[in-house]
Amino acid sequence: MRTTPRTSRAFTLVEVLIASTILFATITVISESYRASLMASDKASKTAEMLTPLPLIVGHIKNQLLETPEERVEGRGEVLGVKFEFSARSVIFAAPPRRLEADSGVYRTFSPRFRLYDVDLKLRSRDQEKRFTYQELSWLRNVS
Repeated sequence: MRTTPRTSRAFTLVEVLIASTILFATITVISESYRASLMASDKASKTAEMLTPLPLIVGHIKNQLLETPEERVEGRGEVLGVKFEFSARSVIFAAPPRRLEADSGVYRTFSPRFRLYDVDLKLRSRDQEKRFTYQELSWLRNVS
């Protein structure tokens, strides 16, 4: 009479170790991806919070340049919890182009009234700080 060996239906130790290694590696990759996405989301939220009042700040700076048309203009303030500082330096002070008067046929010239400023803007909110440099056009209001 011949006996057949019994086949084992249990996992071997090597199979369990390989499966657990794959499981832990997968869990590690998923948790790191989740952590990275949380950090990116937090950073994006802080940036959006800081940049939300930017149109209001730029409007304030534009008004300040219109009210104080000088060679250098500086200021600071706070809008929606975002503190800002700016420094504007006039790089061009020019007149509009001369214009031909249709009735008289004479060219009319104007005195300088337009200023182009280089503006350096610094925003601060919580633990973040951002700097911007842009140009702003301003003009003297009561010049003929």
